[in-house]
Amino acid sequence: MANEKQLEYIGDIHRSGEHLLDLINDIIDVSVIESGKLELRIEEVEVVPLIESSLRLIRPRADNGGVKLSVNVGNVHAVRADERRLKQILVNLLANAVKFTLHDGQVSVTCQLENDGGIVFEIADTGIGMSKDEIRKAMEPFGQVESSLARKYEGTGLGLPLTDSLISAHGGTLNIESTPGKGTTVKFRMGPDRVVSLREAS
Repeated sequence: MANEKQLEYIGDIHRSGEHLLDLINDIIDVSVIESGKLELRIEEVEVVPLIESSLRLIRPRADNGGVKLSVNVGNVHAVRADERRLKQILVNLLANAVKFTLHDGQVSVTCQLENDGGIVFEIADTGIGMSKDEIRKAMEPFGQVESSLARKYEGTGLGLPLTDSLISAHGGTLNIESTPGKGTTVKFRMGPDRVVSLREAS
């Protein structure tokens, strides 16, 4: 199109459509979970390929925002989980981390075994951070963090509540630590019964 304004309008319509689709999908997922009809397809999911595929989806956003991504996976082979839902958890948390991290910031993904045999995924960022009240609100359905920086970014307000529910469905727990202006660290843990050891895999 010769008219640059028309291209701008088309871009706005496209972004609005994507946002609406995200909202609809999140509402459907929340409805399924709340009705008790969520069915998990449990299988052995290799951790490294899972994290790599999740990062591939997020990397374009990170590159556009000037955010560096890093990953560190310990001696972890696989977990018993619903692969699609586990990927959804990781992508949601990574997307949030990238979205609220400023240019030249960093987002890291760590996965380690705990002493009791459980597994912990950690997503840490150097972003705008949240207060305790903001964390509480972000965990509420349709909650939005109200800082002046956070309002610059669109969101359904369902990402964290949905992620928490998906983690709970796997018998796991979610924990958020954050400081305004210094970043956020999100950890989700699954018990030893979810971990596939190298011995079992062989």
